[in-house]
Amino acid sequence: MTSCRAVVFNGDGTWNRRDDFAIATAPPGGAVLAVEAVGLCHSDVAQLNGHPHVPGEVSPTVPGHEIVGRVHALDDGADLGVEVGDRVAVNIVTYGEPYEGNPFGVRCYGYSFGLDEREGLWGGYGEYMSILPGTQLVRLNDDISAEELTLFEPLSNMVAWLAKVNLQAGQTIVIQGPGHMGLTCAAYAKSLGATVIVTGTDEDALRLEVAREVGADHAIDVTVDDPVEVVQDLTGGFGASVAVDLASAPSTPSLCFDLVHHLGQVVWAGLKDRAAVPVITDKVVMKSLTIHGGAGGTPESVAEACRILNQGGFPTGPLLGEVVGLEDIDRAMEILLRTAGTDAVRAVLKHAPQSS
Repeated sequence: MTSCRAVVFNGDGTWNRRDDFAIATAPPGGAVLAVEAVGLCHSDVAQLNGHPHVPGEVSPTVPGHEIVGRVHALDDGADLGVEVGDRVAVNIVTYGEPYEGNPFGVRCYGYSFGLDEREGLWGGYGEYMSILPGTQLVRLNDDISAEELTLFEPLSNMVAWLAKVNLQAGQTIVIQGPGHMGLTCAAYAKSLGATVIVTGTDEDALRLEVAREVGADHAIDVTVDDPVEVVQDLTGGFGASVAVDLASAPSTPSLCFDLVHHLGQVVWAGLKDRAAVPVITDKVVMKSLTIHGGAGGTPESVAEACRILNQGGFPTGPLLGEVVGLEDIDRAMEILLRTAGTDAVRAVLKHAPQSS
C-alpha cells in the first residue's frame, strides 16, 4: 500500500476526494498517524468557504481538526511520549518558527498546512497524517469507539472556557446554539453542578431533545418562547451567571447581555460566517459584564478532556450523531451544512482500518 485517500477543501465552497495521496511520512522528530476518525465541526463551513479564522489558514488543504488515530510510525528522534500502536488525541495547535503575519509561529492541523508541504496530509479528513515534533498527543482508551472519542476536542474547549468564567455548582448557565459544541457544553456544565438552559429554534427539535438527554435542565425553543423572559422566570428575575453563544445567528451575541445578571460573564464562540453582528455596548458597561472569546482549548484542557473520556461516564453516545465513511463524504457535508433533509447532532468521518 503506497497511497491513501483524503478530502480536500478548495476554499471556494467546493471539496473533492482524492485517492492518490502518498502515505504520510514522519517529519524529523515527528510521527505518522493512521487516522481512525475525525469529527466535523461547523467551523469547517467557514473554512470550506475560504473565510480564515485560525492563524496561517491556507487553501486548498486537507481539513479536519477533531482527530483521533493510531500512531503508525515514529521518527528515530521522536520524543512525543507515545509508542507505535497507541490510540491518541491530537491537539490541533502546534508551534513552529515565527514568520511574517504569524509572529508566534502558531499552526493548526487541518488549517495551516498546504498540499505542497510534504505529502500534504495534515488533517483528519485524510486516512494518514504527518505529526510535527512538539505536538501534544494524549493517549485514549480502547474501550470507547474512536468516533465517540473525537468529542475530546470540543470537550477540551468547554473545559477551558468554563474555567475562564469559573462556573460553579448551583450557578445558572444559558447556552445558545444546540450544535455539537453547545450540547457538549451542556453536558460538561451539568457535570460541574450547574443549572443548564439550552436554547434553539424550531429546526432544532432533535438537538433540544438530546440537550435534555445529556443533562440540560431546560430547553427553550426561541421561535415559541422569549428566551429572556423564560430565563428571568427560571431564575426568579435574577438572570443567569453565564451565557455562552454557540449559535450562527448574528443576534445571539448581544442577546447574551440580556440573559445574564449584573457582573455576569459571557462567552462568544459561535462563528457568524462574517455576517454583521449588532451589539449594544451600553449593556456591557451598565451591567459590568465580562466577555470572553472562545477560540479553542489549551494543552491542559486537552489533557483534562481526555482524562474525562478515559474515565468513562461522559455521554459520548448521545452526542455521536451520524457516522459516515470517505465514500459518503457528500452525505457528511450535507449534515454539516444542514441540507441533508434529516437532522443529526453531529457528523463524524470514520476511516476504514488501515493495513500496515
